[in-house]
Amino acid sequence: YDDDKEKTMLCSLNELAVGFAYNNSRGSSDRNSRLVLTKQGGVYSNGQGTIVHEWKWDRNAQNAGEVPPAGISMSLNKNLKLRFEDRFTINISYEVEGIVRHFDCGLKLKRMDSYLDTATRNNLGRLDINPPSYKTLSERQTSFAESMTALRNKNNPKSENLSSMVSTIVSDLEGHFDTYDDDRRGVPCLKLNKARSDARDMTCRELPKIKKTPQDIEHDLGYSGALYLSEKEASTYKFSAKDTARPILLRPSGEWKSDVEIRLALMTETHPPLPKPSHIKRSNGHYTYNHNARPVVPRKGLSLKEVSTVQETPELKDILGDRLGGMEDYISGLKNRK
Repeated sequence: YDDDKEKTMLCSLNELAVGFAYNNSRGSSDRNSRLVLTKQGGVYSNGQGTIVHEWKWDRNAQNAGEVPPAGISMSLNKNLKLRFEDRFTINISYEVEGIVRHFDCGLKLKRMDSYLDTATRNNLGRLDINPPSYKTLSERQTSFAESMTALRNKNNPKSENLSSMVSTIVSDLEGHFDTYDDDRRGVPCLKLNKARSDARDMTCRELPKIKKTPQDIEHDLGYSGALYLSEKEASTYKFSAKDTARPILLRPSGEWKSDVEIRLALMTETHPPLPKPSHIKRSNGHYTYNHNARPVVPRKGLSLKEVSTVQETPELKDILGDRLGGMEDYISGLKNRK
């Protein structure tokens, strides 16, 4: 369908290559041209409705016509294009922003020939059908084994499969390298096995043993046998997490801290506060135990003189006094109004 108000159908083809195609491209000079395909043949008309080509699929039929030898190309709209060569070759391309997708809409048959094409007529006038010779399962297996043998000889050739020019050289190499995997192993070292067992025992001794729970599964491989306590050790084993916990996780009374307290302690440990002198601590209003006060550094040299920005004069005092008196009168008037 086209993307217009009428939703014009542009093309419709079924599995038998029966249908039609309509040129609705506004920029095409051959707009309104049509291609109609049926089971008997096809018809192509131009934009004015005049039939240009007409043909039948059966070449032996009367007035069979001829399929256009150059094919038919139609622009269905600005994105869809159709190319027709015969009922088996019908291609539609869809292009949007440089992305192109092709669709094969031609007729697809399981076989293109007939048994009668290869049949022969005998002396009695009958047709003898010559069916194709298919390989049996045994023959296919033999053919597959031969192909795999040829591939193996190509990747890893043997001396018996080569010519006499190089077969002797390859035979000598095979006598040396074919037993390489068995020869390179050698005699096992007894010291190595003892060192391996000593390393395992040392690792097992360093593992902290824990009490086995019903959900734990002990495996034969690995270190699970050395990780869990025995039943006798587990019955007399006493363990308290507070004994090995970090001091910042416990209160002075020995109880566990809350989640907020632990987070604050970890944050303070990761980002400790910078030390501040006592005079900065007093002057900026930060009265907290996180600030580490230091003794005041004694000053050296002369102190700065105090500088006044406004010089005091009798006239300034009179002006300020008059303004303050006026403000007091105004405030008292507001109070009496209430």
